[in-house]
Amino acid sequence: MKEHDIRPQELMQRYVELSAKDAERCFSRRSRRNLPCVACGTENVEKQFSKQGFGYSLCRECGTLYQTPRPSVDAFEAFYRDSESSRYWAEVFYPSVAEARREKIFKPRVQRLVAMCDDVGLSVSKLIDVGAGYGIFLDEWRAIKPDTELLAIEPSISLSDECRKKGLNVVESIAENVTGYDGHADLVVCFEVLEHVDNPLEFVNVLKGLVRPGGYLFVSTLCISGFDLQMLWERSSQISPPHHINFHSVKGFELLFQRAGLIDVSITTPGQLDVDIVKNFAHNNPDVMQGNRFLQALLEDEEKSIAFQQFLVENQLSSHAWVLGKKPEDEIGHE
Repeated sequence: MKEHDIRPQELMQRYVELSAKDAERCFSRRSRRNLPCVACGTENVEKQFSKQGFGYSLCRECGTLYQTPRPSVDAFEAFYRDSESSRYWAEVFYPSVAEARREKIFKPRVQRLVAMCDDVGLSVSKLIDVGAGYGIFLDEWRAIKPDTELLAIEPSISLSDECRKKGLNVVESIAENVTGYDGHADLVVCFEVLEHVDNPLEFVNVLKGLVRPGGYLFVSTLCISGFDLQMLWERSSQISPPHHINFHSVKGFELLFQRAGLIDVSITTPGQLDVDIVKNFAHNNPDVMQGNRFLQALLEDEEKSIAFQQFLVENQLSSHAWVLGKKPEDEIGHE
C-alpha cells in the first residue's frame, strides 16, 4: 500500500487547506484551558510548537504529544457540526477512497483482528464499532463471521444512513450518550477516533463500559513514537489541528489503558506507510533530508525501504498503533 492509495495528494492538500481556515474561523476567539498529559496525567510537560494557532506540548514522562491549551468540548462539537473540512472529508474525500480503503485497509484489518482474537482465546458473538463511519469494517467482518451480532455507533446522520444501507444495526449517537448496551459486547473496536477526542481517559472508560467482563477493547490511532511523525514533527500533515489533537506514545497507550482499568494490554504498530510518507514529503521538501545521507540512501533503495518499514513494524516504531486491552472478569457495570 502507498500513501496515494488512501490519501490522494490533491484531495489531501485541499483538506489541509480547509482545516487551516476552519482553525481560524471556529476557534480564534474561543477561550482555552491548559491540560495535563492526556495519557499519563502528569503536568510535567514541555511546549513544542504551535500550528494553525494550536499549541502542542510533549509529556516528559511518557513522550505523548498533545494539543494544549485546548478549546472547550462545546467548541469542538460545534466545529465538527459546522466546518468545511469535516464536510469535505465526509462528502468528498472519503467517498472517493472508500472502496480503495476497503481493499487496502479494511479487509486486511478484519483478518488481522480475527487472528488477534484467536490468539487471546476470544470468541466474538457480539461486536460494537464506535465511530463506524461508512460501516465498511462491520461489512467486511460480517463477510468472514456472518453469525456475529453487530452494532454500529455513529453520530453523523449521513454516515449512519450509509451503515443502514449496508443492513447494519445503528445507534446514531456519540458513544458517551449511548444507553442500553452496558457490558454488551465481547469486542468493542474504535478506529482512528482517539486522536480527535477531548479527554482520552474518559473516552476509553466509556468504551470499556460497552465491553462485557472478560471481553476486549481495541483501539487504532496515530502514534507519536512512529518514524514519519518523529521525522516530520510539526511539518507532518497528520498533525492537523483542530482534527488531530492527541498523539500518544507507545508508553502513553500502555499507561492510558492501565489508568482505565484494562489488563493484558498489548500494543503493536502494523503501519505500512511511514517510509512512503517521508519519501513523498522529502520529494517536495528536500531540506528534510539535509545532512542525513545515510537515511537518504536507505530510503532511495526500494528493497531496503521495504525492509526498513518491516523493521519499524516489528519494533513498535510505526506511527499507526493498535492497542488491545481486556476488561477484568470481575468488573461489572459502566464506568
